[in-house]
Amino acid sequence: MFCPQCGKKLAGTEKFCPNCGYNLAMPPRSASEAHVSQQAQLHPVQPVVAPALARTAVSSAELVTLAAALLIGIAAFLPFLVVSGATYDYSVALTDAPDGAVLVLLAIATAVLPMVHRNTASLVLSSITTAFSLFEVCSVSFMLLTSTWAAYYVNLGAGFCLLALGIVMGVFSIVLLARDLMREKHERQRVMGSFIPANGTTQRQQ
Repeated sequence: MFCPQCGKKLAGTEKFCPNCGYNLAMPPRSASEAHVSQQAQLHPVQPVVAPALARTAVSSAELVTLAAALLIGIAAFLPFLVVSGATYDYSVALTDAPDGAVLVLLAIATAVLPMVHRNTASLVLSSITTAFSLFEVCSVSFMLLTSTWAAYYVNLGAGFCLLALGIVMGVFSIVLLARDLMREKHERQRVMGSFIPANGTTQRQQ
């Protein structure tokens, strides 16, 4: 008598194989099953670990977000409006008002988040900063369009132009960040879909 598991010669009175521990009370398996079991022992399946998602140092979306935040932050300190008169000429910056300080803080936070690769937070904060900047530009533009006095004596400063450019860059950064987030989501789903557990089997699709 031989063990159907490992092929060791037995006396015939054993209940378990002394070599591999196979339960001899079980019905004998077919030759193909025994061969598969033996091959599994000789060549165990190694677990496949899901590879980490590749990531570059700085993406284009992060660079555009950083540039937009810098433009908006610098624009807050530059002359936003220039009031000209016969005997006087003075400028007004966004930082002269409380909302200018809020805009600077938002710009700083928006510039920091891309450096630590927080795309979701960068997307949210970049949207808030861009919307707040757009509100400032629209409110001033509405005042200039509805006031006859302002149209003659108030001119747009460098801060207004730079803030408008920062808004355009901010909208562009929002589009790029949203694209990168969707790409990372699809890549993560693809990697997890091809992941093989340690037992060498994949989950059956429902």
